Amino acid sequence: MPSRGWFDVRTRLLAVIVVDLLLLSSGTRFIQVPALLVLAVLLVSERAVRGAAWFTGAWAAVTALSRWVLPHVPGGAVIMTALLYTVPYVIAAGYGYYFVRSTTPSELSGGLNRMRVPRFVITPLAVMLRFTATVREDAVAITDAMRLRGLFGPAAAVRHPLRTVEYVLVPLLAAAVRAGEDLAASAMCRGLGAPVRPTTTARLGFGIRDAALALTVLTLAALATLWNVTE
Repeated sequence: MPSRGWFDVRTRLLAVIVVDLLLLSSGTRFIQVPALLVLAVLLVSERAVRGAAWFTGAWAAVTALSRWVLPHVPGGAVIMTALLYTVPYVIAAGYGYYFVRSTTPSELSGGLNRMRVPRFVITPLAVMLRFTATVREDAVAITDAMRLRGLFGPAAAVRHPLRTVEYVLVPLLAAAVRAGEDLAASAMCRGLGAPVRPTTTARLGFGIRDAALALTVLTLAALATLWNVTE
């Protein structure tokens, strides 16, 4: 089974952990721009052009508002502070979105097993990753069905917001419960939790792309460390 992503799952995990720690630590505001550029490249590599455009556009809009609009608006300083505070969290969430989109449960389990991570850590992460993908697919199917019936959309949400939430949320909760039961049965059939480490059909291995991504991430970490030391 070939890997879904361009990079090994361990390299992706390293990028997500290191960059998110840099973004959410203090004194690393200058990291936001290169981290956003790396995120855009990663999303484009997964053919998630719309996601890359959304995160980049959101950052550009917040930057434009904070620099040219909000300073001239009464009370704009408070809004500007709130927006600037949430920007690193949005970029960090983008890395999580990339990891979930590009990683299969088999890849995650296989990579963490190669790293000798304890099984009580691997199993919940793999199940959570699969559960998230299943719920996302169910949500898309439910919204498509509601849209065909004219019960979901911008106009319907404005006219009847509570009814729209009910029509989407109730089936989604029921689908989530069923997905949890199916995943529990599947986990038992696959032998998750067994004392023997399982093999994997996912293709794992480092290449030139992994080296480039790891070098980029470690360079960002080194620059952030030097920046904090010199301040």
